[in-house]
Amino acid sequence: MAKVIETSVESQIVGSSYSLWKNLLIGIILGLLYYSLVIILGNYIKTASVSGGIATIIVATVGILVMARLYMPQALLINIAVGASLWGLNEWTSGLAWYEILGFGVLLYGLGYVLFSWVARFTKVIPVIIAMVVIVVAARIAVA
Repeated sequence: MAKVIETSVESQIVGSSYSLWKNLLIGIILGLLYYSLVIILGNYIKTASVSGGIATIIVATVGILVMARLYMPQALLINIAVGASLWGLNEWTSGLAWYEILGFGVLLYGLGYVLFSWVARFTKVIPVIIAMVVIVVAARIAVA
């Protein structure tokens, strides 16, 4: 039996162009969201590591939704890599002033999204995953 394909229904093309500024802006906004969530969750959860972990998961979820809405390729891989790299950011910045915490969060999220979206722009998935794992491991070793 023949399968009928409707040509009037077109699928949306995932953007293949790499926009450094768009990725940087997404990272900065998500860094601001991370800081806001840590402050809000810190009022209800007294453990800094738990509130930072929850904020990281929420920010990664929002990042996936935003990047998928903007038709950016490999949004899931980028957000998992950024979340794994910056896991524990709240503990790293404990003891700093609020503006330093905000600055480091925005800077690291911005640079993380630029870096991992640059790596994810390549078409072959396996080398992208390997490169992201190597970068995440290197980042985790550097902060340990």
